[in-house]
Amino acid sequence: MPFPNNRPQLQDLPDLPPQEIAALPADVLVVLQQESEAALKQAKAAKARLDGALVLKYGAQAAEVRRDAGKDTGTVRFADGDITVVADLPKRIAW
Repeated sequence: MPFPNNRPQLQDLPDLPPQEIAALPADVLVVLQQESEAALKQAKAAKARLDGALVLKYGAQAAEVRRDAGKDTGTVRFADGDITVVADLPKRIAW
């Protein structure tokens, strides 16, 4: 399989068999590992930012729906237009 820059890119890896990835030169594997770690770090930061925004947008409404249902924790559902928002607040054990 021909690759741009003579090496597979991160987006190519899910389609490659592990044997083909293992056969790559060590310097290519190092670059791919570094790129995957950077992409994972960026994705985690983006998810954290999105999760924070969702709490800002729906946290108070979820708490109100939970309170109206007589629940301190658990899952509640409510609508935002055509979207069903599912808000889960797991029970945390305090020792």
